[in-house]
Amino acid sequence: MLDRIWASLAGQGYVLTDDQEIGLPAEFRENFGQAYFNGKVLRHDPGDFPVDRLRARDVVRYYWRDDGLHLQEHERITITDRAGIEGDREHSRVRLLRDPQGEELIRAFLRLVPAARRQVDGTFGVNLFRTFTDVVTTPHHDDEEFIILYVLNRVGGGAESYLYDPDDDPDSRQPVLRHQLNPGQILIFEDKRFKHGATPLQSAPDGTAMRDVLVCTVDYRSSYLGASPPSLVA
Repeated sequence: MLDRIWASLAGQGYVLTDDQEIGLPAEFRENFGQAYFNGKVLRHDPGDFPVDRLRARDVVRYYWRDDGLHLQEHERITITDRAGIEGDREHSRVRLLRDPQGEELIRAFLRLVPAARRQVDGTFGVNLFRTFTDVVTTPHHDDEEFIILYVLNRVGGGAESYLYDPDDDPDSRQPVLRHQLNPGQILIFEDKRFKHGATPLQSAPDGTAMRDVLVCTVDYRSSYLGASPPSLVA
């Protein structure tokens, strides 16, 4: 089932898929959205931008062992010097491993990493974003190993995700990929190979616009665990 995804990641560095192809149940997206994309979980933090973005976050420690994948909550979720914002930031925390559907999601996403690229142990970041206008401010790297975008809900148009070759001239570059992710669709890519972003949302006829998305990161070890990488899974 995952051979196509692994082959595309190894070759072109990105792949489009969806929640059904990676084995999530048909009702997953609706149930997860109701549980987490609401006013009790999401909040706007001063200094975060876009200024109308609501968010929450979790970081999970993972271990690949002979008997499979083991998970535990990581002790901190601090973001440092990211997205043009200097210093440490703490956002609203969700603890997804307390919820069977949260654990199911993380296991499904970590399986997307080709076996030859898996670290024996590492961290996995899960960012929950609800946006209403701008999705991101500029093409950028997240400075992690792999990025996974999973759209759960969208009202209105726009919000086209794009990938650029970072070596292309900014004045003449053409996107390697430009695609409007519909609910249920997933984009995974190797972060260092592309600058990425998304176009602004466009209002529906009734004037509303909104996008609920998970932005997940398969982190470099240096992000939370130190600079020395462990051996890769054989």
